[in-house]
Amino acid sequence: MIQAMPSLISLRAFEAAARLGSFKQAAEELSVTPTAVSHHIRGLEEALDMQLFVRETRAVRLTDTGKQLAGRLTIAFTEISDALADVRVSEHVLTVTTTPAFGALWLAPRLEEFQKAYPEITLRLETGTAPVDLMRDRRIDVAIRYGGGDGPLLARTLPPERIGLFGSEKLVSEMDGRIDDATILCTEWEQPDLAPVHPDEWLQAAQFEGQTTIRNFAQEHHVVQCAVAGQGLALLSNVLADDLVARGLLAPFRPDVSVPGRSYNILCLPERRRVRKIARFIEWLEHGLSQTERVETTGPMQANSP
Repeated sequence: MIQAMPSLISLRAFEAAARLGSFKQAAEELSVTPTAVSHHIRGLEEALDMQLFVRETRAVRLTDTGKQLAGRLTIAFTEISDALADVRVSEHVLTVTTTPAFGALWLAPRLEEFQKAYPEITLRLETGTAPVDLMRDRRIDVAIRYGGGDGPLLARTLPPERIGLFGSEKLVSEMDGRIDDATILCTEWEQPDLAPVHPDEWLQAAQFEGQTTIRNFAQEHHVVQCAVAGQGLALLSNVLADDLVARGLLAPFRPDVSVPGRSYNILCLPERRRVRKIARFIEWLEHGLSQTERVETTGPMQANSP
């Protein structure tokens, strides 16, 4: 009976010799001498108390037991090699899950910027609004979720957003600051515990008492698409509108009026926050959003802020 596991070195030497059919070729693959390979295999046979090779004058051949063990070891070492390769690859792949709106409107337009800054990291983006269990799903490195939340998974709370109205440049120009009879496009959050910012809050801040039409959507990026198409004014976060405004797809309506929104939270396992790819991404994300915040707080949207 085997009292202890034979050394991995002896198992590796035997597997290589059995696969290659030669102690000399095994030695070359393992960067050792043929004598060392022979020594390790002899030690393995003694530990197992069975013969694995028949040694002939000019060759060696496996015994039936040797053939059986060699086949299983080849499979095992191949799996170990594949597992190590996967680990090395995963260390350079960053998997991030975020909300559809943040992913499409803020993160995706800046992916090239991230890749240029960190070409050794491949960012894999997933979107969704459902809570994620980072303890169970180790495939995900970082989760970005909107509003509220604390606890051990909270790595960062990003700068709070401001909520304003945005429309196509043509529509905003035609309205000339007048909102009477305008259509306001809003998002109804899927999460029941996350109360949306209501257009009445903006209208009250603007001291408007007239009539408007409210159209609600389940997804924020649908609100954006309708606004870009000139179908109304989107009640939208400055964080999500920033890139669209920069590209001339949207323009702020009454930029002197805005109301406070919420913040995006970065979630990560505490023991993984110092992993290089994660730390670099969080640092890059904070810098990018602080730039958006700096632009907005030095611009006209801050004028009526509480």
